[in-house]
Amino acid sequence: MRKHLQESEARQHKEDLFVYNVYRLEHLSVTIVPFFEANPLRTAKLEDFLKFRQILMMMRRKEHLNRDGLSRIALITQTMNHRKPSLYLESSEAIRQPTLLDGRVEEMVPSS
Repeated sequence: MRKHLQESEARQHKEDLFVYNVYRLEHLSVTIVPFFEANPLRTAKLEDFLKFRQILMMMRRKEHLNRDGLSRIALITQTMNHRKPSLYLESSEAIRQPTLLDGRVEEMVPSS
């Protein structure tokens, strides 16, 4: 596995566990994802991997560069690894401009 993932930085985390740091989006797409597609995870992490792959494809299509795409990515990530709700979805910018998240125009101050 270490040989296959040669373009990343590897370090031993525990006796039988290595951590790989990847620095290029391209490396994820052409090396890491194909490796795990060829050698599927046999744990609950498989579902997270599939979501990760979906996000990676969205990023390759540059969907993360617009608010709608970034919101969709945030919604996916908050379902991964037993995560808490995304801070992006609760950011002051998203709260001030509710149309950024759901496409609806809402009154910021209720009318009396």
